[in-house]
Amino acid sequence: MTNLALLFPGQGSQFTGMGRSWFESESSVRERFDQASEIVGYSLADLCFTGPSSELTRTRHAQVALLVLSFGMYEVISRDRRLPVTHMAGHSLGEITALLAAGAMGFEDAVRLVKVRGEAMEACTTAGDTGMIAALRTPAAQVEKWAEEFNSDGHAVQVANYNAEQQTVLAGTREELRGMAGLLEERGARVAWLNVAGAFHSTHMADAVPAYAAEIGRIGFTEPTVPVCSTVTGRVYESVEEIRGALSEQLTSPVRWDAVMSTLTADGVGLWIEVGPKNVLGKMVAGAVEDARARSLGEDAEGTYAALDRAIEERRNRPGLVGLCLGAAAATRNRNFDDDEYASGVIAPYRRLQELASTEDEELTDAGKREALDLLRTIMGTKGVPEAEQRERITSILRRTGDSALLEPTGGAVS
Repeated sequence: MTNLALLFPGQGSQFTGMGRSWFESESSVRERFDQASEIVGYSLADLCFTGPSSELTRTRHAQVALLVLSFGMYEVISRDRRLPVTHMAGHSLGEITALLAAGAMGFEDAVRLVKVRGEAMEACTTAGDTGMIAALRTPAAQVEKWAEEFNSDGHAVQVANYNAEQQTVLAGTREELRGMAGLLEERGARVAWLNVAGAFHSTHMADAVPAYAAEIGRIGFTEPTVPVCSTVTGRVYESVEEIRGALSEQLTSPVRWDAVMSTLTADGVGLWIEVGPKNVLGKMVAGAVEDARARSLGEDAEGTYAALDRAIEERRNRPGLVGLCLGAAAATRNRNFDDDEYASGVIAPYRRLQELASTEDEELTDAGKREALDLLRTIMGTKGVPEAEQRERITSILRRTGDSALLEPTGGAVS
């Protein structure tokens, strides 16, 4: 089974007119625009569809607009179909959209949080003397070394985004970036200046952190219903407290999108759907992940719907977790001929697995899945299967069913 990840974009994907067709055809999108407009105090529809590009591009406006539109699009595609989503992730701002879509916070809280985030970040750019450049066609490790060499002369250029192995974004003052760009081009790298207002994801955003962290502290986060990957650590969030901490660090820490892609690839993600107005993240994935199937809902809705429908059909036809556990239990050769141990460690747990098999796969909770895995582990242990082989079999089952989030780093299942 190919696992499915939904990706949500960050600032830079906005453009005048974005989302108009979704707004006009979907009442739920119009409701979200209206709801958010009440919170931020201006018309998001006017901003996105008729307002000048200069206003939409402002950090305080772009971030709210992208959150609301992307989440509205997500609600539409998930309204009439049960999406077999195994992971969610977002680039910078998009991580908040991913947490919202995964149920870790409410819509109004998310809008208020992004409003504070955008306003605080914009306030750090009023001097207009900071910016960002992308170093292309050069390995990230090499860019890091050159930046360290450049900074040895008293400069303070910082890595802001690890987007891919051959795409690294640097932040700093514009004067320093001009010098760094010259060094990069002299060494054979291609440099692109980014159309952003400041040095995001660097220490230049430090003054934005207090207000943003205070707003984070007011939100009642809950555990995501779908694993969400952090762009600060590159790993799947494991607790609400980790979410709070990483979001607070996000403004001044580099975006580890390269690590996010590596984590999701290792978890078996093969279908990547960008839920937003452009195809920025999809292009990154296609360029970095071998054999990735990347789609953009904003740029190719028809193709994206077709890919989602194929994934849903594939999910329907694949064996369920309990069924695979039953099959593995029955196929395991017995090395234990103690009748009492066999009765308590094989027969009893196998009957419980059969009871669990009566539950529809879609209705089986994580607790039920863990119970099934524990029962299989008991059966294999009783039959004398070595622990390493047990872990290998359980890992195989979880990857086949798209439940890799239940894996521990060592490869075992979380109990």
